[in-house]
Amino acid sequence: MRAHSLLILAAALAAPLPALAQNQAPMNRAQQRVEGINRSIESSGEIRGIQQQNRFETNQLQGQIQRQQSLPPAPLPPLGVRR
Repeated sequence: MRAHSLLILAAALAAPLPALAQNQAPMNRAQQRVEGINRSIESSGEIRGIQQQNRFETNQLQGQIQRQQSLPPAPLPPLGVRR
């Protein structure tokens, strides 16, 4: 129950306060440029993380394929004798 209360409190504190948002002056061009650069950096980081994950998974799959190809084929089961 305590964890639930803390979660609600954290969510409430993380939410922007409407009164403060309304009183903020519009961003000037320099601030807008900085915000744009920050978004670009965040996006680049997210893309880089996705690319690294894809590379890791591709390497894992290639390793599995190579291991399977290097194993000798499984022996065929013996044929039953017909009567």
